[in-house]
Amino acid sequence: PQATVAATAAGDLVRGAAPGPAQARYSERRAAGGGFECFDGSGRFASWDVLNDDFCDCADGSDEPGTAACAGVKSKVAMPGFTCGWQLPAEQLLEGGIRARVIHRSSVNDGICDCCGGEDEWDGVVVCKDRCGEALAEESSHAALALAGSKAREAYVKRAASVKHESRYSGVDGGPDDVFLAAAAAGCLSYTDGDYRYEVCLFDHVTQHDSRNKKTFKLGTKGAWDTSLWEDGVTHRKDYSKLIMGGGEYCAPANGPRQAELLFECDPSPRLVSVQETQVCVYTFRFKTPAACHPLMHHQSESPILPSVQRKQS
Repeated sequence: PQATVAATAAGDLVRGAAPGPAQARYSERRAAGGGFECFDGSGRFASWDVLNDDFCDCADGSDEPGTAACAGVKSKVAMPGFTCGWQLPAEQLLEGGIRARVIHRSSVNDGICDCCGGEDEWDGVVVCKDRCGEALAEESSHAALALAGSKAREAYVKRAASVKHESRYSGVDGGPDDVFLAAAAAGCLSYTDGDYRYEVCLFDHVTQHDSRNKKTFKLGTKGAWDTSLWEDGVTHRKDYSKLIMGGGEYCAPANGPRQAELLFECDPSPRLVSVQETQVCVYTFRFKTPAACHPLMHHQSESPILPSVQRKQS
């Protein structure tokens, strides 16, 4: 059938199957001779024509890794989905995470370009522009920024070791490795938005100054970490990406005190990038800082998860 030819046009490689163990499994079974057998044993067929023929024959969907035919399969041992970089060697796939993207089978040939190289729209109805170059460049840029932020965090860890003993930080939860104490010790940050100038001094105060009437309002003081629920739906854990600095001056429209919410983002250079009044008299700040970055060991411990497998392409 035409679908089978199109779906296996890359020689020994099977369209949609992930490089590594999955591709090797198909290759080993093909090399053993005989027809196709579903990975879960739910079906056996005299030939390999059932592979990617756009008809779901196997309970685990192993006969349709490259089409949408088995999109509704819910088996626990079902194939994970369509792998965009199915034609790449496993080691090359690891060099660029964007090419390792796995999409839901229902996205295959649905008229929308989901894979950066357009691998999911192989029937030719839609022509996808290859966006992998720009996607990889963006991914590389983010990775470099994250690494630089983690290196800057190391300096914060060293500084935190000394400042955490200062009386002004007594009883203050400075987050993992007390890095947010170092961020506080680095000084206050300011941000100007039109007629308003904001100042944030971590674990101390947040103010808003109106240049028109020269009035200054205290938006918050001290600080407490936001919390989120664990998967059990009962236990709460601290969210070190969001600090609530409440207890600001009274706000008549809200009939309560003003409040500042600081959302931390990883960056090697500390700065405020935006302020929004997300609710009446509740101000949300985007705060970039090395304190929000992963520890440096996070980057050093990253290792490939797919083994290198030699495969033939045509």
